[in-house]
Amino acid sequence: MTTVAIIQARHTSSRLPGKMILPLCGVPVIEHIVRRIRTVKSIDKICITIPEGPAQAPLADVVDALGDVHLSRGPEEHLLTRFAIAASETSADVIVRLWGDCPAVDPSLVADAIATFFTEAPDWTYLSDQSGYPLGSENQVIARDALDMAACEVHGDSDLEAVHTWFSKHPDRFRKIVIRRPGAQGQSPLQVLLDTPEDYVKLGKIFETLYPADPLFGYAGIEALADTHPALFTAGP
Repeated sequence: MTTVAIIQARHTSSRLPGKMILPLCGVPVIEHIVRRIRTVKSIDKICITIPEGPAQAPLADVVDALGDVHLSRGPEEHLLTRFAIAASETSADVIVRLWGDCPAVDPSLVADAIATFFTEAPDWTYLSDQSGYPLGSENQVIARDALDMAACEVHGDSDLEAVHTWFSKHPDRFRKIVIRRPGAQGQSPLQVLLDTPEDYVKLGKIFETLYPADPLFGYAGIEALADTHPALFTAGP
């Protein structure tokens, strides 16, 4: 069984173009994610899927420089198709879906999700933004046969754009395990996503504080920092 982490990214984000290659403590955002995922022993390969077209060249150059990461391309708006292409190119049996705007994703949560998938054998697992962990911790683990089935059957643009919505619409066919923090009551108030220029300023402060001592800081470090320095989690300058 080959487990492949597929990270979705693009250089043409509308709210913060080029955010995947912006530096945090001197390291491009996309490289932070790759460095974190490299430490997850249950992942066999790492792939970054980006849209087709010359506008993605700056991001493609950064990915190429990473060396041991497969670069895949596909339709910009049809993300499900992009994932199916990436899974085929990497011979994936299990896909770990990750987002390029989550530079502080916690490797331990990814490892736990994979372990749950192999123990419980669902069609897919989902640690969502309602998991109780800081926003920016999200991941999905998807069986290759389920992904291929969706890619063949889905025709509507909304489901092609989202990867997982087709599974949610057919719970009788695709068994799902929702991963939540024990005792959590919905969404965490903490956000370490990169979506806007204000987010980039905020993440810069957080990384400058945590990264030098622990480059792989996880959700526990984020929460401890929020307790002692709550102002760092306020968006903006």
